[in-house]
Amino acid sequence: MLERLEIHNYALIEDSVIEFPDGFTVITGETGAGKSIILGALSLLLGEKTEVQSIRSGQESATVRASFALEPPYPPNLAVYLEREGISLDNESLIVSRTIKNNGRSSVSLQGRLSSRTELAAISKELLDISAQRDHQSLLSAANQLAVLDVYGNCEEERMAYRSAYESYLGLKDELVKKKQQLEQSQKEEDFLRFAVEEIAKIDPKPGEDDEIAEQVRVIASYEQIHESLSSAIGALHGGEVGTSALASLSLAGSEISNAAKADPSLAEYVSRLESATIEIEDIYESIRDYRSSMSYSEEELDRLQGRLASLQRLKKKYGHTLEAVCSFYQESLSRLNLSEEQEIWLSKLEKQIASAAEMVTREAKVLSQKRKKAAQRLSSQVEQKLRTLGMKEAVFSITFTQIQPGPQGIDEVSYDICANPGLEMRSIKDVASGGELSRIMLAVKTSLAESDAVPTLIFDEVDAGIGGSVALSVADQLMNLSRSHQVIVITHLASIASKADTHLVVHKEIRNQMSYSMIRSVEEEERQKEIARMLSGDDSSSESLGHAKKLLQAGRN
Repeated sequence: MLERLEIHNYALIEDSVIEFPDGFTVITGETGAGKSIILGALSLLLGEKTEVQSIRSGQESATVRASFALEPPYPPNLAVYLEREGISLDNESLIVSRTIKNNGRSSVSLQGRLSSRTELAAISKELLDISAQRDHQSLLSAANQLAVLDVYGNCEEERMAYRSAYESYLGLKDELVKKKQQLEQSQKEEDFLRFAVEEIAKIDPKPGEDDEIAEQVRVIASYEQIHESLSSAIGALHGGEVGTSALASLSLAGSEISNAAKADPSLAEYVSRLESATIEIEDIYESIRDYRSSMSYSEEELDRLQGRLASLQRLKKKYGHTLEAVCSFYQESLSRLNLSEEQEIWLSKLEKQIASAAEMVTREAKVLSQKRKKAAQRLSSQVEQKLRTLGMKEAVFSITFTQIQPGPQGIDEVSYDICANPGLEMRSIKDVASGGELSRIMLAVKTSLAESDAVPTLIFDEVDAGIGGSVALSVADQLMNLSRSHQVIVITHLASIASKADTHLVVHKEIRNQMSYSMIRSVEEEERQKEIARMLSGDDSSSESLGHAKKLLQAGRN
């Protein structure tokens, strides 16, 4: 509930701190004293647009701050905000503040942290609601009318079942869109992928094959040079004549050293070493000779290898810088082609699932709609009965349903309609011209919803417009009943309503040093009796008015 309201430099209010207890509070005062200023200050906390003209003359800024007492579980938007910001409420109290500056800018603070006007509006509308002529009225919103009906009719279980089916349906539809996009993209690529797969499969490259073939081509292209060089090497190793080949020279050298070793045995080891060298060179000679004999030159083979190499180079140019990359692209393309075929099958299954989900949405929507319509009949009857006691004896109230395409809240769009006088057409309550009628309709609806309306603080202005006598007493009784489940704050001109309140606040205007000041104070006992007397006759000192006021207050306490 609203515990405390601080107003600084706003309109005629310089500095005011207003304490609001629970139960039924009335605010009274002479016309022009500043009662509407309090409503304007509260409207700022509901996220309404600011006007620099509201700043007190001579001041640079105006500030409105409110403290709300709350108990878990907190309202949804507030709970989300607190969790996101990592904030805990000290003593279960929420501090909301808004400052407007004369440059047109404004700032918002929630629990000491800067926030946005949008966030302020989302949170504060869960905490208080103002019913005033053309002011902030949540029940004028079609979305809120439907939400109120759901709460009144205990439709939470059906609404959640529908929402689950609806979200499942939307999820499948989103998946279908994505699958179709993927399939469309695959189909656009399909011709290219099939051509690529066929081309690569036909050539059938192996990783590293291009390097091997390039080496073979290089060797075959150098046939004459290699053959000539090997022939010269063979001649040098084994030319046949002593002194003209390495082997002949080694043989001659071995014979001569062997003769010398007969005279000097220490030279024998050189003979052994020469024999080893001769054996090694002989092996080299035979290996080179065999290699030369095995060499052959084929123009056809060279052409084949060069053609194969050219094909591999073409694949690398088109599908990858290396044959490894080409082979990887080949496997990926096969997978994408297979995926395209699988997607066709999957799309067919998905479309069947969507059709089934749509049927489920329709079923759940009808169940929810039926329960809403039954609740609407009960609510319409209750509101109509209450309107009878509030001076609208001929009023007819109904909740009209319009079926719409399935959406987040179902297939229902509702309108709270009224015919205030016989012979007139039913009209939406948002089109009702009279502020007094509108406030009484709001009061009738809110008292009917007393147990289910989640907004804890309800503020009424002009609820007494155009009424008096027994109707005013009935309005007072309705407000008293409503205050048993909500904090009710009423701005009124009727003594019969003010006398029923638990708390009475009076607004008055003072002029000091040629400056106007709106002041507000709580009155009790004699002061309250005098204010009730003023409301009755405009005279707070006559014994007749005071006596009447005393009787009203005594009746209000009973």
